[in-house]
Amino acid sequence: MQTPSGPPPPPTQAALPHGAQTQPRYNVWAIVSVAFAASTVIGTWCLGGLVAVITGHVARHQIKQSGERGAKLALIGLIAGYAAIGLTLIFIVAYVAFVLFFFVFAATHSHPSPSVSPQ
Repeated sequence: MQTPSGPPPPPTQAALPHGAQTQPRYNVWAIVSVAFAASTVIGTWCLGGLVAVITGHVARHQIKQSGERGAKLALIGLIAGYAAIGLTLIFIVAYVAFVLFFFVFAATHSHPSPSVSPQ
């Protein structure tokens, strides 16, 4: 009977097929950015756009430093986020303009009120 001397050998790793390379993982913030940008379609509008823009900028900064994947996702998140913010602001301006127009129109165009005629 033979006794083992020293620690056991490390487990062998499976060799990659010839020519296969491992790619860096996706940046999590890039995925979050594009997900919140997509959520603007279902109604989060400016809130989703703000989160998409913030996380998109964080992702692009981290990707430049770490070399992770996801630069295109972060860019898509930024573009869609800024578009959502812009559309929200345009909607707010149009809404305020409509309300002001309505009140100005109502104040400047007086119509005679119906009067009750004696019978």
